[in-house]
Amino acid sequence: MRALFLVLVFGMLGISNAPQAPPNPVPIISWISPPSTAPAGPGLTLTVVGSGFVAGSIVQLNGAELSTTFLSADQLTAAISATVIASEGTAFVTVLNPGPGGGVSNTAFLSITVSTTAVVFGGTTYTVGEYPVCAVTGDFNGDGKLDLAVGNLNSATVSILLGNGDGTFGPKQDFATGSNPRSIAVGDFNGDGKLDLAVVNNVPGTVSILLGKGDGTFAPKMDFPVGTRPRSVVVGDFNHDGKLDLAVANHDSQTVSILLGNGDGTFTLKENLAAGLEPYWVVTADFNGDGNLDLAVVNYGSPDYENATVGVYLGDGKGGFTAMQSYEVGWQPLSVAVGDFNGDGNADLAVTNENYGTEYRTVSILLGDGKGSFAPQTTFNTGSIAYSVGAADFNGDGLTDLAVLNGGIMLGNGAGSFGPSSPMFPASGRKIFATSGDFNGDGRLDMVAVDIDRNFAVVYQQVPRASISTHSLNFGSQTVNTRSKPRKVTFNNTGSALLQINTIAATGDFSETNNCSSSLMAETSCTIEITFQPTATGTRTGTVSISNNASGTPETISLTGTGE
Repeated sequence: MRALFLVLVFGMLGISNAPQAPPNPVPIISWISPPSTAPAGPGLTLTVVGSGFVAGSIVQLNGAELSTTFLSADQLTAAISATVIASEGTAFVTVLNPGPGGGVSNTAFLSITVSTTAVVFGGTTYTVGEYPVCAVTGDFNGDGKLDLAVGNLNSATVSILLGNGDGTFGPKQDFATGSNPRSIAVGDFNGDGKLDLAVVNNVPGTVSILLGKGDGTFAPKMDFPVGTRPRSVVVGDFNHDGKLDLAVANHDSQTVSILLGNGDGTFTLKENLAAGLEPYWVVTADFNGDGNLDLAVVNYGSPDYENATVGVYLGDGKGGFTAMQSYEVGWQPLSVAVGDFNGDGNADLAVTNENYGTEYRTVSILLGDGKGSFAPQTTFNTGSIAYSVGAADFNGDGLTDLAVLNGGIMLGNGAGSFGPSSPMFPASGRKIFATSGDFNGDGRLDMVAVDIDRNFAVVYQQVPRASISTHSLNFGSQTVNTRSKPRKVTFNNTGSALLQINTIAATGDFSETNNCSSSLMAETSCTIEITFQPTATGTRTGTVSISNNASGTPETISLTGTGE
């Protein structure tokens, strides 16, 4: 009778003893396939690879929901219509998991652009704090444009630069962190729909949480202890409770700290995983296809001073991880990135190796088998020291490339190999690749490097490059008031972004016709035909001037001829 009474009371109070549905995890995107597509093409099926997907997951394109098919906890597909990709630009891809729990994933970029055989960059510098060492992108003020957060080691600040959407950024606004910030990660840590920052501080051994206000500013930091001399931080929902967690690589204590998020911007230390010698950088992805996030950590030190390791920890989806499994890489590895480098749908690793004291700087490629293991490394020369590495499709061919310090871009062939580096950074200064994104909306991925020596963030945009087949033409002798045969000149865009042609004009006794439109796609050309019709005897001079948006505009052709 008492039990019946309690049931009746609970029912009257609206209290149920029925089991509650478990929360959905916060989804994480590791990569999308294809990462780029040509404009004005047919519709396509986008594959989203990551972790924490559920039957109700929805792929979003610029915030609009797409028809989504759930394949597994680590893979979704979505239909994209031809109208969406009709013109050049970059679409923001996210995944939304419904409640309870759930939330919006990190952002992946779908480039809508023409494929090029190379990439060409032009850099613009922005003043930040003292000794910048890291940077991330995010829309911190909710205007749909990418902004930058730059970590400054000596000034113990994060500089926020708000993007204007045209490739330029406003002046910095600084927010205090702990001493010696070394790495930044982005996520919504308190579930208010606004991006927050997690910054690891090397000297005090803490991670600072700066909660975003949604207008590009941040609340004062909250500090949480981790290991000794932390170097890197990554974000993920490691226990599938719908709250973002953190993993921090601690260089001196040789551990990886797992901090579980409480959903209000605070964190609780769960455990410190044993790592190798001097762990330097940490990334997360699902390496064995079970829908749980795993970790990969590069260990800078090595007992034999030759081969160091990257350590892999497999997650159990409850915030726990297996013991580290080690794979050999080069000497003194500094950074690691994740991507599908051979197109088999499995997560692979790219590790940069300093190889101090040798003439070779390398990147190690470890191809994953989709079951949590990796093949022995293959190495590629990066040229200069590669302190960091990023994986993205920079030339729009649908294959993953690598960006490294001072070595520029190493183009991928889709089979796990990479071409020689194409240097783009000036030799002066020490510049570290930090992050990438399309900052001017042209469909081409741009990059950000931090210049340690000059306290700059350098925004490298893909740019057009104008050239002509000749800079001078001599038409020889021509009867006065008669027209010569046309002479042809080829006008080329040898860059990797769209070239805008403003005017083409001839002066003097010369005229021109052309098949050039108002713009010229990357790695294409048009033809200008020039004729000479002298109005008097003697030497006649003129020019053809081609005004455009490339550096060094206008391109000019000097023209001479003799009237007789």
